[in-house]
Amino acid sequence: MKLKSFALTSLTFCFAAICGTPSVQAASLTKIVDGISNARGVSFGPDGSLYVAEPGIGGNGNCQPSPSTLFQPICAGNSGSLVKVAPDGTKQRLLNNFESIAEQPSGNQGAGIADVQFDSKGNAYLITGFAGYPGNRDLETLNLGSKITLPPQQLATFPPSTPDKVLNTPLLAKLYQVDLNTGSLKSIFDFAKNEITNNPDKGDLVTNPYDLAINGDNAYVVDGGGNVAYKIKLDGSESQAIPIPKTIVSKSDLPPGLQLPPGLLEEVPGGKVALQAVPTGGAIGPDGALYVGEYTGFPYPAGKSRIFRIGDDLKPEVFLDGFTHITDLTFDEKGDLLVLQFSDKSQLGGDITNLPGSLIRVAPDGTRTTLVAAGQGLDSADGIDIGPDGKIYITNRGVGKGLGEVVRVDGLVTQTVPEPGSIVGLIALASVGATAAFAKRKRQHKLGELLPKAEIV
Repeated sequence: MKLKSFALTSLTFCFAAICGTPSVQAASLTKIVDGISNARGVSFGPDGSLYVAEPGIGGNGNCQPSPSTLFQPICAGNSGSLVKVAPDGTKQRLLNNFESIAEQPSGNQGAGIADVQFDSKGNAYLITGFAGYPGNRDLETLNLGSKITLPPQQLATFPPSTPDKVLNTPLLAKLYQVDLNTGSLKSIFDFAKNEITNNPDKGDLVTNPYDLAINGDNAYVVDGGGNVAYKIKLDGSESQAIPIPKTIVSKSDLPPGLQLPPGLLEEVPGGKVALQAVPTGGAIGPDGALYVGEYTGFPYPAGKSRIFRIGDDLKPEVFLDGFTHITDLTFDEKGDLLVLQFSDKSQLGGDITNLPGSLIRVAPDGTRTTLVAAGQGLDSADGIDIGPDGKIYITNRGVGKGLGEVVRVDGLVTQTVPEPGSIVGLIALASVGATAAFAKRKRQHKLGELLPKAEIV
């Protein structure tokens, strides 16, 4: 049974004077739209319309265990969409009943439409997530994966399905050019097939495309499942995979009292463990480099998330560190880096649908300023962009059925916090600031081109 887009009647649009939600100190959060299930990436089109990806809540179709849900099954359905809010406040869902997978019966941790971005000509591109072994997507990928030997740990926790139990979700784990008027999709790149045939990080076979950025004729996709950042020509003629290195942490950095079965974590000499990066956010900097933020893998220690800079040599270098559960990044018009944290504490510390998140600004001199602190209204926040009005827009409550919303950050009164990053990062960020006059964000539109259309938003 195909699930309908149940939340359409509860989708609401609010003006600041009517339903702004004040934070405790630093800022007020003005709700723009709500009623979104597992809300993901947010962006603005060339006409000033706001778009937010709605992966959906899965359905009653076939299921697979997923590392994203600590191997709880996620099940397929047709409940995803792309939510659009026009500058005049008109709201609608596009690409209705899109393929989706999520936990059941909660509908949490959905994967489907993950992000949409636009090139300088106004063409729209989107990515779809997956969150699991790519061979289980459909019969074609199952057959492709049958030629590969999987690691023993993967076979024990999230193995291949039988042919009658594949998810039958061929639209997932891909990059598309999309016609938002007709809904037609033109496939550019298949992350599932690439993970199976090439396995760029040489680890478990997993894919979950999570974040998209466009720069010139290239798409940059961050794959949190594959631990990879991709550079892909928009015509599909060329692609490059950039593995994001694991993070090495001391066992004392892991959540206290954690009981783990033998072999679950990769132990390294010196009483340390190697954790997967799980990259989740990407943005093009003022210097033209790709900046990638990581969530960090299980068991999700606090304070261990890093930001990488990837230049022309396609080699990731640690740019800044000391963050927790980064879900997205962007640069503002001044060249400041905005870092969105899903939570300020370990994911294991509470309800994943309502973890205390925060927004941090990093200036070119390395100064970190908390714009929205934990407990001030950002909960399990999952996406960020700069609007045509120059303000910050965030997808909030990014896990859960109908819980998601987009909020605008207003009335900033900032407080500087002593959170130094790596020396390399501070030096590099200062050099980024020197070229910030043309601050590149996820979109290629110049702020001045869109300001006249922003008065209603």
